[in-house]
Amino acid sequence: MMKETPLFRSGQAPNQSVVRSISRVTLVGALVNVILIAAKAVFGLWSGSRTLLADAVHSFSDLITDVVVLVGIRYWTAPADAGHPYGHGKIETLITLSIALSLASVGLFMAVGSLRILSLAAVNPPAGIQSVTPAIWAALAVALLSIVSKEILYRWTAAWGVTLKSSALVANAWHHRSDALSSIPPVITIGAGAAGAHLGHNLWFLDPVGTVVVAVMILAAAWKIARPTLGILLDASAGRKLNAAIRETMAATPGVLSGHKLRTRFLSSSAVEVNLHIQVDGDLSVTDGHHIAADVKYRLLALTVQEIRIVDVLVHIEPGEAATREGDSST
Repeated sequence: MMKETPLFRSGQAPNQSVVRSISRVTLVGALVNVILIAAKAVFGLWSGSRTLLADAVHSFSDLITDVVVLVGIRYWTAPADAGHPYGHGKIETLITLSIALSLASVGLFMAVGSLRILSLAAVNPPAGIQSVTPAIWAALAVALLSIVSKEILYRWTAAWGVTLKSSALVANAWHHRSDALSSIPPVITIGAGAAGAHLGHNLWFLDPVGTVVVAVMILAAAWKIARPTLGILLDASAGRKLNAAIRETMAATPGVLSGHKLRTRFLSSSAVEVNLHIQVDGDLSVTDGHHIAADVKYRLLALTVQEIRIVDVLVHIEPGEAATREGDSST
């Protein structure tokens, strides 16, 4: 089913099949979010469950990220142009970071609110569930439906995100999972509260404590999403494995004596630019040196490591003895 090709190479138009796939997956998620928002709001009001109403707000933040991806994909898949010769891939990185920040803000909001409830409980203990009604059971069913549907949506969206090499889609998948996790406190609150009410106990404290635990999980997911995007935005190196593969490929190219000054940086979550110097026989003609450099370039363009591809290569040629005079260390 998932046999899509990479989104685009530098200077080329985007793969429209992949663009449509990302849009389709995101639209399905948006539809599920709309249904869950309406259900949580209606049954939260009917049952009086503030936890379920808060979960509806979280689902609304998930819907916002769906809209961000649907709008943003039109921009980050635009081909390279005169003003953006390396393409627009970092727009996806910025959108991914915005999703992570959205997740973090939701987690902080949930944690602060729950801690505030716990701090005020000594003065004004929450009433909790006083009796089990049809509205309570309906609210519990909605919370359980949210957990199941959003976990399924997470797994499906994450699988497509990996296949399509879209960091924004993977980040949005994690937002789906955070929504599934945020529905756990309502299940605990409503379920345990109903059981407690049946036995004559007020178990109000389960809700804020459980919410804090979920908030920490959401913050961890936000950091997991944000950390690689920060490296991309700060032009971090492509990493040891890809750099080692580049050196190996370069050294195996006929005519290359040695290489140095290797530099790599991400243009998007899965596209890398390479800049390196190679040393060749100083007695070669300019034409022969150019052919060796071109051979290095096209070998590297065919290289893919951990689903990261090289989309642009700049090779600087030096006579073998020049690097020695300059004191450069070869790789």
